[in-house]
Amino acid sequence: MKNCHVCGFACENDAEICVLCGAELKTFEAYEQELREAEELKAKQEAEEALIVKKPVLAASVDNIVAAEIYKDVLRDNGIVFTCDESEDAMQIVFGGGFNVQEIYVNESDLEIAQQLYENVISAEMEFSDEDFEDFEEFEEE
Repeated sequence: MKNCHVCGFACENDAEICVLCGAELKTFEAYEQELREAEELKAKQEAEEALIVKKPVLAASVDNIVAAEIYKDVLRDNGIVFTCDESEDAMQIVFGGGFNVQEIYVNESDLEIAQQLYENVISAEMEFSDEDFEDFEEFEEE
């Protein structure tokens, strides 16, 4: 005999419903399993929800593919969720040798810090001049 968890009535071992109160009869382990599954589902939904840009605003339009990748890495490192208009043809070379601009969007609440991070990325870019390469010899084909 197993006791109903609601009313305490002694039910048959193979009973699935209490004949006195109508409660579903489950073992303690079954309830624990259901609770764990519900908590895991909730955690998964919260994690997925956190990855959604709810109120997207343009943080930066980046025309340098390397700078765009660096900026996206910096956003990731700082826990800022972003999205961009990147597609399979985002690196398509257009007439004149340019690249398509990547527009990177963040949540409205993250805009200020995202723009500051972009300024940091841009100001950290190194500019090279001809003097930087004076020590290198040019190779000629024989």
